[in-house]
Amino acid sequence: MPKHLLFDFGVVLIPIDQSLSYDAFEKLGAREELAQQNELFEKLERGDLNNDEFLKSIQPFFFRKNIFKKDLAEAWNAMCYAPIPEENIQLLKKLCRNHSLYLVSNTNAMHIQKIKDLCGPFKYKQFTSLFEHVYYSHEMGSRKPEAAFFKKVLKEQKLDPADCLFIDDREENVKAAKKLGIQTKLFNPEKVELKELVFSS
Repeated sequence: MPKHLLFDFGVVLIPIDQSLSYDAFEKLGAREELAQQNELFEKLERGDLNNDEFLKSIQPFFFRKNIFKKDLAEAWNAMCYAPIPEENIQLLKKLCRNHSLYLVSNTNAMHIQKIKDLCGPFKYKQFTSLFEHVYYSHEMGSRKPEAAFFKKVLKEQKLDPADCLFIDDREENVKAAKKLGIQTKLFNPEKVELKELVFSS
């Protein structure tokens, strides 16, 4: 196994169900066009929009006017529905004995706060302490599958791509990392458990 292990966060290490947010938005009266606003979602993940700017930007895509930002935020966060599974924390504890671990995630401040609330401050801190460094897209100004995201991680941590293994649930992210010489594994939670994937040849 390569010396350096790069893990995606959502789906790989913590359950995420985007349909829960779509359902919550629908209950608030979302227009169909909201699901097509990938540019807005990506701007939030790059940190180009702060929380208030994002919530204000999606407001026009609802039939109802003057929806409370709190309700919009809760609907956006609905996809984050469970804390980090204990078995994943135990897996990371085992791996960090002989490998350097890095968390590399497309995410945003609202989701991270929701995850902190779900886990509690102790468990979340315990989790992040297992990594040499945590890379969140909204703090980096870039997101996967952009090459700039991966190149920043490699440069800052002085990592040889050939000595790195990147695990992600999205094929486009895996392909982008592979182009830079990083070893990769595509994770599908419906087909394999994370532990099995990590230790598979």
